[in-house]
Amino acid sequence: LLKPGTRIMAMVKAFSYGSGSFEIANLLQFHKVDYLAVAYIDEGIDLRIKGITLPIMVMNPESGNFKSLIEYNLQPEIYGFEGLKEFKLFLEKNDINDYPVHIKLDTGMHRLGFFETELEELARELKSEHFRVISVFSHLVASEEKEHDKFTHEQIALFRKMADRLKQLISGNFMMHILNSAGIERFVADQMDMVRLGIGL
Repeated sequence: LLKPGTRIMAMVKAFSYGSGSFEIANLLQFHKVDYLAVAYIDEGIDLRIKGITLPIMVMNPESGNFKSLIEYNLQPEIYGFEGLKEFKLFLEKNDINDYPVHIKLDTGMHRLGFFETELEELARELKSEHFRVISVFSHLVASEEKEHDKFTHEQIALFRKMADRLKQLISGNFMMHILNSAGIERFVADQMDMVRLGIGL
């Protein structure tokens, strides 16, 4: 289903939904998947210790564990100003520049992520020398349910608009991704730069 240039981020959080994180991650690495994502820093550390070298995004990077995050070359998902400022402060204190981060935008799930009205403030923070934005993404609420396709298309359109605006504001060249497993199957035209494969594994 994917175009040749579309990257894959595989979600191996919660032991790859019960199939065993390392075993799955090792197989995915062998098959040259582009990215892995875990829920917590400890999961990422475990994969690194066992020999996984792929880039790993951490979805819930706990501020008390930033030292380990950096030591094990893990990349945080940033979804709110509190976490953004805490991480920036840590990088400043440790004299670390150009650290890779992934920014989550809220396009309708209303759980985590930056809103459209917050983009200017977000851009001001991200212009810091301490960050390098690797990707900007959002999460589809109901991509598997045909009756909600209109809302899904609205989410995708809003995401494109927000991500493009952020690109302008920070003069950035980051990857964009919004499709989850059901989205990969049902919204082939919206693959953008990367897709996230989770429960579909």
